[in-house]
Amino acid sequence: MSTAAALTLPRAEWPAHPHYPAQVLLVRSHESFRYVSRWLLARAEAGEPTGPIERTFRDWKSAMRGHEAYEEHKLYPYLEARWGLSCAPLQAGHHALSAAEAQVLAACEPDAAAPEAQPAASVNPALVAALRHHDAVLHAHLDAEEAVVIPALLALSPAEFATYCRRSLRTLLAQLDPQP
Repeated sequence: MSTAAALTLPRAEWPAHPHYPAQVLLVRSHESFRYVSRWLLARAEAGEPTGPIERTFRDWKSAMRGHEAYEEHKLYPYLEARWGLSCAPLQAGHHALSAAEAQVLAACEPDAAAPEAQPAASVNPALVAALRHHDAVLHAHLDAEEAVVIPALLALSPAEFATYCRRSLRTLLAQLDPQP
């Protein structure tokens, strides 16, 4: 298989790849992100109180920031250097998620004009809409990211993948471009 073909391996073909599932990073955490997003949306659609939904959302997004930092500070730069890929659209996806997060948090704000008019357990249409939008942005980003990252990781030899997992980005990049 050519490198170009390896880097565009469709998702349906991943399980047949000889390096699958050993060299698949991110997918389990992405499955968890999708689950939490759907769970939060279902809670909001069911009219559960905004406060607990907001707390769970904030905690989840806080944890997700560590995941995104790893991608932006190690994974993306390595794949860009190793394969000549552009991860700029994936970084843009992180920015879109941040904007969608801000919309969710704004929808959690109580109506300052009439806070007593909002019962504790009723559907907050603004929150439902914001969570739906966030969910759509999340799914689009994760799908795009997996389409780029997973084939690139599978295309690494097992030894190179093990080295990637153990070493710092600086060391990895120095090994890719040895200085004279």
